[in-house]
Amino acid sequence: MAAVIVTSRPSSAARPARTRRDRPERPNLALLEGGRKAARAYARAQARAQVRTRPLPAAVYRRRRLGALVVLTAVVLVVALAVVGAGALLARPSVGAPATPAAASGPTSARAYVVQPGDTLWSIARTLHPHGDLRPVVDRLEARAGGADLVPGQRIRLDGIGG
Repeated sequence: MAAVIVTSRPSSAARPARTRRDRPERPNLALLEGGRKAARAYARAQARAQVRTRPLPAAVYRRRRLGALVVLTAVVLVVALAVVGAGALLARPSVGAPATPAAASGPTSARAYVVQPGDTLWSIARTLHPHGDLRPVVDRLEARAGGADLVPGQRIRLDGIGG
């Protein structure tokens, strides 16, 4: 059931006359069958009746199209950056420059790795040995580097290390 305010009053004969000191009259409430469901349906019907019948100005359509274009461009840009960022994270295991072994100059041409800024023994070991346990590789790299501290530009011999 739903209660509605009824503005029409019964005739004065049905009610005793009021004086000024009495409270102001309250509106009468009447109960309608159907409850909230009927009230919602009535509200929807009223809203549909008030829908504009004339077209919107062209400026409104232009603003809406421009807004949609800006949102679409932002979404495409975010997706593109996410794809590029994910590709970069998957392609490089270390944070610094690309970790690629460089060939040393000399008659023996032994393999060597040139340390890049941001490289660690663990990132170099992951580059050399992408799967499995890295601890033995890190230990051998540490022995070849002369300690755990790396300096950019330092060369580490790789012959006999890695997998």
